[in-house]
Amino acid sequence: MSEVQVAIRLGLGAGALIVLLVGERARPLRQVTQSKWRRVIVNLAFAAVGGGAVALIYGPAVLGPAEQARHAGFGVLRWLHLPAWASALLAFILLDYTLWIWHLLNHRVPLLWRFHAAHHVDLDLDASTALRFHPGELLMSVPFRALQVVIIGVDVQVLLTWEAALLVATEFHHSNLRLPLRFERVLRALLVTPRMHGIHHSIVPGEVNSNFGTLLTAWDRLHRTFVHGVRQRDIVIGLAEFRNPDRLGFVRSLVFPFTRGLLPRPFARGVARGQDRKR
Repeated sequence: MSEVQVAIRLGLGAGALIVLLVGERARPLRQVTQSKWRRVIVNLAFAAVGGGAVALIYGPAVLGPAEQARHAGFGVLRWLHLPAWASALLAFILLDYTLWIWHLLNHRVPLLWRFHAAHHVDLDLDASTALRFHPGELLMSVPFRALQVVIIGVDVQVLLTWEAALLVATEFHHSNLRLPLRFERVLRALLVTPRMHGIHHSIVPGEVNSNFGTLLTAWDRLHRTFVHGVRQRDIVIGLAEFRNPDRLGFVRSLVFPFTRGLLPRPFARGVARGQDRKR
């Protein structure tokens, strides 16, 4: 990955983050319960440490195998011999679907959940929460990303473009930005939205185990994990047994995965608590 590509990706992510933080301050979707800037600083620290850790191994662990697969003509998309535009579009779709599977595994596999829970323990949800991923979770995701890229047959440039879009989309749907309800209903027919992902960060087990999508809503609809109709004012963000903000600073959050008794939330269906409303 060149320095220019890194700069573009960081610039897009930082620009989107600033716009969303300003926008959600002007039009908040949910009531803010914690010190926003304390949380933002902690979440930025997660981004710096986790991103730095992944950067050390990403080239040899992901980009290297991707190039080797390209030279060998290996991968589903290469076997299909599609036009470049169709191959890139299908790569976006398949990367998004396999990322949905990885997210689901993070909620089902106890070891993965221990690290993913450091993301869910945030007591408010805003664009900065999109950066709050434990370095352990990010490092464990690298071999999965390599499998995605090699098996699907994704070219490096397509992968980097998808990852840039992924970062902006993740910041968007984690944001506390209140969009016009009718517009968001139309948008979520295709894309994951703030109201939809807000449900995923609920303390209610049947809601936290729903809406696993990152870009597209199709996978949750397909697998019947799509949940809507929960009023945002009724959602309590975080994990029910961890409500003390003093224990959620950066250092304590780093050791959070080793908390005794930290188990995945039980799966359940049919949990919608009402109809879509403006709050």
